[in-house]
Amino acid sequence: MTAPPVRGSWQARAVRQVSALTARRLAAAAPVNACTLPFARALIDQALRTVAPALSGTTVEQVRDGRVRGEWVRGPRAGRTDAVVLYVHGGGFVAGSAAGYRGVASRLSTATGLPVFTLDYRRAPEHPYPAAPQDIDHAFRWLTGRGYAPGRILVAGDSAGGFLAADFVIDRARSGLPAPSGVVLFSPMADLSLGVATGYEGARTCGLLSAGLSRRAVTHFTPDPYELLPAPGKTLPPALIHAGDTEFFGGDALVLAQRWTATGAVCDLQIWPDQIHAFQVLPVLIPESRLAYRSAARFAAAVLEPTAAAV
Repeated sequence: MTAPPVRGSWQARAVRQVSALTARRLAAAAPVNACTLPFARALIDQALRTVAPALSGTTVEQVRDGRVRGEWVRGPRAGRTDAVVLYVHGGGFVAGSAAGYRGVASRLSTATGLPVFTLDYRRAPEHPYPAAPQDIDHAFRWLTGRGYAPGRILVAGDSAGGFLAADFVIDRARSGLPAPSGVVLFSPMADLSLGVATGYEGARTCGLLSAGLSRRAVTHFTPDPYELLPAPGKTLPPALIHAGDTEFFGGDALVLAQRWTATGAVCDLQIWPDQIHAFQVLPVLIPESRLAYRSAARFAAAVLEPTAAAV
């Protein structure tokens, strides 16, 4: 498995410092409501398209099939058809979209060689809990209906999408349903009460998120914040978790990894130095992002083709 570098690049440190002086302050002061969200959503999507443009040669197919909406993204050289990635985008439950994350899906597809289906789940506050979890479940079942066995589906997500992805996998295990092949989580949330995050030392040096902003977003998703609590004795698939040591939800990643392994499941927790929250979605700015996709690709190979990965 690709290991994080021992020190972050100067680009990563610069992005975190500049963001702390600009984006974090603006986001912390901004209200999250019906008046501001349309502008914020458009701004976030445009920013993502700028810092993570789709790779040349990427093909995109939009899907509108009943309750399932999203995009099939196939990066250059992504020729495999025997497995698939189901990607759950971040955005604090209130923002983000398949179109905005097209470049992220393109890179993940290229690294793994797999097609990526990025789900456009219903977002809060228009559609609070349990709309998003229901949409993920529908998308997973839709993929199985298209011929992908559960064990040939890799579930991935970042930030709030990482929370939703992990919550889906945990709920599926709790219900005794067949597990996906594995789960890849970039800077996942794990405790919507923010108790873990606010108690984590690295949260104070985060260059992007704050407790106030995160709490306002979570409140739109659910008035009853809950934690990811895998049940002991329930079979969970292998997990790969990435987090920065200077990000708001770094503590969430640590706690989630501990809880994952406590069930007896395999979990590879990687803490990346000097990284901003969800640095994987900033490949134009942060070179470690490319290493992170390689790490995810090696994990995918290990859980989808154990014999090949062992060579």
